[in-house]
Amino acid sequence: MRSLRYLAAALTCTLSAAAHAAESAPFDLVGPTLRVSVTHQGQRLPIDNVPQLAAGDQIDVRADLPEDQSAHYLLIAAFLRGSTNPPPDKWFAQAETWKKKGSKGLSLTVPEGAQQVMLFLAPATGGDFPTLRNAVKGRPGAFVRAAQDLAQASLDRRRLDTFLAAVRKPAPGDPDRLERMTPLLARSLQIKVNADCLTKAPELQAACLLQNQDSLVLNDGHTNEITDALAGPGVDLALQFSATPQGGLGYYSPYIGAVRDIIGMFASFHTAKYQYIPALATTDGDRMMLILNSAPSFRNPKSVLVAALPIVAPVRIPPLEIAERDVSICAQADEMLLPVSGAPLIYATRYAHDLGLRVHLPDGHDLDLAAQPDVERGGLVVQSRGKVPMDLKTPIKATIHGIWGFQPFDGPTVNLQPAQAGTWRLAADGGSAKRDGKIELLGGAAACVSQVSLGEGDGRELSWKRLAPDRISVALTGDISGGATIRVSGPSGSAPDKVAIAGAPPPPRLAVSLIARHVERPSAVAPVRIILPDDEQIPSDATVRISLRAGAGMRFTGGETIEIAAGSGGEVARLSVGKGLLLADAQVAIATFQPATDLGTSAFGPLRARVIRDGVTGDWLPIGTLVRLPTIRQLRCPEDASAPACELMGDNLFLISAVSPTPAFEKSATIPDGYPGNSIQVPRPAGKTLYVRWHDNPQGGGQIGQ
Repeated sequence: MRSLRYLAAALTCTLSAAAHAAESAPFDLVGPTLRVSVTHQGQRLPIDNVPQLAAGDQIDVRADLPEDQSAHYLLIAAFLRGSTNPPPDKWFAQAETWKKKGSKGLSLTVPEGAQQVMLFLAPATGGDFPTLRNAVKGRPGAFVRAAQDLAQASLDRRRLDTFLAAVRKPAPGDPDRLERMTPLLARSLQIKVNADCLTKAPELQAACLLQNQDSLVLNDGHTNEITDALAGPGVDLALQFSATPQGGLGYYSPYIGAVRDIIGMFASFHTAKYQYIPALATTDGDRMMLILNSAPSFRNPKSVLVAALPIVAPVRIPPLEIAERDVSICAQADEMLLPVSGAPLIYATRYAHDLGLRVHLPDGHDLDLAAQPDVERGGLVVQSRGKVPMDLKTPIKATIHGIWGFQPFDGPTVNLQPAQAGTWRLAADGGSAKRDGKIELLGGAAACVSQVSLGEGDGRELSWKRLAPDRISVALTGDISGGATIRVSGPSGSAPDKVAIAGAPPPPRLAVSLIARHVERPSAVAPVRIILPDDEQIPSDATVRISLRAGAGMRFTGGETIEIAAGSGGEVARLSVGKGLLLADAQVAIATFQPATDLGTSAFGPLRARVIRDGVTGDWLPIGTLVRLPTIRQLRCPEDASAPACELMGDNLFLISAVSPTPAFEKSATIPDGYPGNSIQVPRPAGKTLYVRWHDNPQGGGQIGQ
């Protein structure tokens, strides 16, 4: 027990120093390039396509150094066969790269029993090859572990680089790109993404996502399965410890764990003659670029660059799976997107090549379509324009297939939905659409919809989204109360569906009746009163209050507008709740207005009201006749009773059309139209009252009395 505590303490000190070294010296220094290809059973592939090696494989490797290379490098290859079993001398090979023969590199055959291959680039010096060979044979376990960790770190670095490249890619004109793409990158590459970054402004998102880069890589079963094929997962206590908060990590990242182990391990290889520098490998075709974490030294101790080739082990086929449940893919789409996850190396490397989708047609034949991984879209993209028959009637199956290194493999099977014309219909009962609302269409293949538009030909494009494999929601914009046609377009070469949308029926008109009317005239201010015989005539200076009752089965809601208008001249008054309109209850409403103020001084004639609700206008209701009255200041008659005429004085006398001493108007005086004067001769009254007729209501009348 005590010994375990001592071991843990020692590991803590060692890993703390390693953590500091890892943080202060990231792998960002470009090193030399090697050219590597592998031949397996007569088939030759560049190292970019080779995830694992097998006994009997031929490896061709040479250093791709510049022509003016001044330092002489010795290229050494070593096969390893386990931590407790030193390799024989014949498992080592060397090439003097500065010489003509050595510049051609090494041609190696993987021997039976070999498990790993390490490459060394060492500055030429006396006894260099035997020294390196003896170092490997003397501590085979350290180099076995170094090879495994270099392979793991290189694969994790490939995933990290793929993520960084996608995030850094400029996208002018697409501010939502990162928010849309980042979840797919995280799913495809098994990367830990800080979701808070996506809540920031678009111009700040990329910088936020790129923070703590070395800690972004998450544990991945397939990558681990490849590198753990020999030693088994979790056998090294240091690796486990370095991937914990106590080891200084903070949260799990296999990349950091592997890098710390490599740095700590290689520090222990230091001798008076050589120091070992680990190199991570990135590949492109047959080019194997080495990335270092410290600059090489050409003075003692000279720097030996160490890189690992893929391990020698049985092939681990990528465990591809369809990433979305109930995925729906259109069989005849110009382009299919297969959402695939489970194997990040599909996206981060070219180990998987010649990928395709094998479509199983109803007649028993198979159709092979090429597929390409697209990490930003989170799946395999299949270009199928015009290749799948358009006359499919039922769903068909298709299988993802490809080659992993040298090994063909089959992936998951997906269902493809056929695009069938004439299958879309309205999902809602009644088939009517609301203004600026949404409708749902049912019955077709949602995956096959390429566009939804309003009207014929080049109609206005509408936004839509998939709700289910056979259902979409369409957002309607603008006024389609009169009905419209929705055009649902599918793949190229297919006829669009046309779905008729009935116009929304107008809401019913609110029928109302007049209960009562009250006219309140202002207090008399002129010495001569004007008397109206009834309240059918409404003076313009009055306050009018009317009560309205809703028709049978109808009710006031508070959303009504009452319009008041006169037959001639003036404006239209609009009353609403809180502005002249009061609801007594759901059946009765009270409207109050002042004609002179609300309709203007030019309004006269038949006065009427109507109700408007939800854009629907009711019938006009007659209220009375609006008349404008003059202001009479004095009726002055001569003291001589035989004098036939009197003088009527006041303002706006043109509002009077005729004046008579009797109700029958036998001896009346007519007031000229538009009379501008302030006095006029009128007949002498029989008593104290004159009878008048109004300009605004010739059939009505009134009295002027003192």
